[in-house]
Amino acid sequence: MRRVLMAIGLAAMLAALLGQAAPAGAADTSVYQVWFQRGGKLWLVKREQPATTTPARAAVQALLAGPDVAEADAGVASQVPTGADLLGLSVAGGTATVDLSGRFGAGGGTASVRTRLAQLTYTLTQFPTIDRVRLRVNGSAVSTLTGDRVHVPQPMTRDTWLGLRPAITVWNPPIGSHLQDAVRVSGNADVYEARLHIQVLNAAGRVIATARTSASCGTGCWGGYTVAVPFSVVKDQLGTIVVSDDDADGNGVPDHRVRVPVVLLA
Repeated sequence: MRRVLMAIGLAAMLAALLGQAAPAGAADTSVYQVWFQRGGKLWLVKREQPATTTPARAAVQALLAGPDVAEADAGVASQVPTGADLLGLSVAGGTATVDLSGRFGAGGGTASVRTRLAQLTYTLTQFPTIDRVRLRVNGSAVSTLTGDRVHVPQPMTRDTWLGLRPAITVWNPPIGSHLQDAVRVSGNADVYEARLHIQVLNAAGRVIATARTSASCGTGCWGGYTVAVPFSVVKDQLGTIVVSDDDADGNGVPDHRVRVPVVLLA
């Protein structure tokens, strides 16, 4: 792997990013979503591991493990308390029943508890066999969790937590990706007239490449998008992929903007 020469102030983050192992071949891996939090909204990350026949269980385990170093450095967090354990998971008739240890309900106020419930719901309902999630704690169904005794809807769906869903998600590239020559940017969005703008920024924050695309649905509906953006840099460096929508308010600032730190390779 190329040696990256950066300013001292960026060295720690760069080391974390460069230390990530490259993914194995697609045929040997299971790829799935895990939902954390960033900037007050849910945040989508990608996880890859050796192929598993129980990806829903693997996704919940990854949720309980929390963000990796590069994600945490970029402000990704989890409202799931450290130390929560998965005790059981079953799926029947489109409903996943997940049993977690008591630590899952420990601490936090209303916002924290609602967010951890949303993280769990979105992580499990990515799978086509799961539409709803029922929560059990230490083997028993629950109607509230500790903190502010937050009500737990039973079952929970993605619509239960729409207020926490971000307007723009980025599935690819993940935080910390090593990119060379071009980047394929993909995800989902619910933005005005479905219009999206992509920028590639170099280490100095200067725009070195742009593209425009549209989500498959917009202005009140959730649609997918994907676009390839070519770029070039003369040396390896940190960079940022920025995905934003239109300035619908006319104030000179996009209504929504997502920044994904990456490594740009020469």
